[in-house]
Amino acid sequence: MDNSKFSKIALILSVVALAASVVVLIMSLTSNKGGGEVVDTNPGVVTMDSAGNINIAYVNLDTLLLEYKYSIKLNEDLLTEQAKAKANLESRYRSFEKKYNDFMEKMRLGSFISHASMESQQNDLLNEQASLEQLDAQLTEELMIKQGEMNEELYDSVMNFINEAYEGKYTLILGNAAGSNILYATPGMNITREVIDELNARYSTSPEIQ
Repeated sequence: MDNSKFSKIALILSVVALAASVVVLIMSLTSNKGGGEVVDTNPGVVTMDSAGNINIAYVNLDTLLLEYKYSIKLNEDLLTEQAKAKANLESRYRSFEKKYNDFMEKMRLGSFISHASMESQQNDLLNEQASLEQLDAQLTEELMIKQGEMNEELYDSVMNFINEAYEGKYTLILGNAAGSNILYATPGMNITREVIDELNARYSTSPEIQ
């Protein structure tokens, strides 16, 4: 039996959702979503507040998404759904494979009562195979949709918090990740730990918050 379909879906569903969401969400957070206004600043000039402190900061998004409790919860929920879907498909494919092997053994032994009986069982196998392929595609699409919805929830959660908590405190907060445009910044500009701690504190008191 050609197990390419089974191998394909098993591979797709085995992809770790946490890693995928980190990559996709980092792309969302570092992009100008919704075409919002871009502030035109004077190149080379760092804005300072009344106390003389630089009010530009950055957040390591990969670290944030791996340590933010809401992100962890959503990713673990999605991983659970993926595992269930994978287990269900594997069970269905094993059952189909057994029926297929039994059919091939009957053909080898010539033990079908009639040609009509052989054709009927063959058609049943073809129909079941088509049904499994349809289920394969359906589950894959559903998981991709849920992945996108999860990323949207995380995006809203992080961006809403930053907009509320840091309005007026910083002129600009950048998102830093591997491959981003930030090549160097002084340690004091890194507010990742502060943001993570405050996000987790908020989530602990309101776990349903988005």
